[in-house]
Amino acid sequence: MHTYSLNIFSREKTGRGSARRLRTAGRIPAAVYGRGNCRSIAVSAVDFRNLNREIGGGAAVVELKDEKGGTSLSLVQEIQRDAVKDTINHIDFQEIERGHEFNTRVRVTLVKEADCVGVKNDGGVIDHQVYEVEIRCRPSKLPDHIPVDVSALEIGEAICIKDLPELEAVEYLGEPDQVIVSCQPPTVAAETTDDAEAVAADEVPSTKVGRDDDEAAGAADDSSGVADGKS
Repeated sequence: MHTYSLNIFSREKTGRGSARRLRTAGRIPAAVYGRGNCRSIAVSAVDFRNLNREIGGGAAVVELKDEKGGTSLSLVQEIQRDAVKDTINHIDFQEIERGHEFNTRVRVTLVKEADCVGVKNDGGVIDHQVYEVEIRCRPSKLPDHIPVDVSALEIGEAICIKDLPELEAVEYLGEPDQVIVSCQPPTVAAETTDDAEAVAADEVPSTKVGRDDDEAAGAADDSSGVADGKS
């Protein structure tokens, strides 16, 4: 597992005013949570943006380096964003220890979707239900994602937590029978066909035209009868 690095700056002042000044100066207020304690820090907005781009959305161990030369390993626990400006307001880091196991959540990535047997042969649909799974491992064994090969899935079959690929020194947590992804029958296509048949069986315009023709014929007969009476 590759370890990324990020420079941090200690901060003593907290609160909205201090956080606002930090953001104006191009830094993001943050906190590092460890064993029963919390340390207030700040990081460069540019450095963190570059780090995020390099990680690419996967799980990653980040080594935090402060201005005094101290280092610590961490995970990015939460990123709070401004919904309007789409900027980062605050970051939470979770400190972890070298050589010690920890729990975290890792994203699930589907592999070979285009080759899925149930989709190719029977028109099935891939139903991806769980996008992250909880695991337990050491920092050096943290995978950035969990690859799940769905090429062999047939309609009605599923891949559960117990079916996930074995990774060295990684333990999957949660219910073993929890479904991660399945292949469902093409119900949408069937419903569309039923709707089309229902519309075809109830063609209101053609029925109405038939009634109008009968009424018009009746009216013509009445008119003819009146004309014959007058003559």
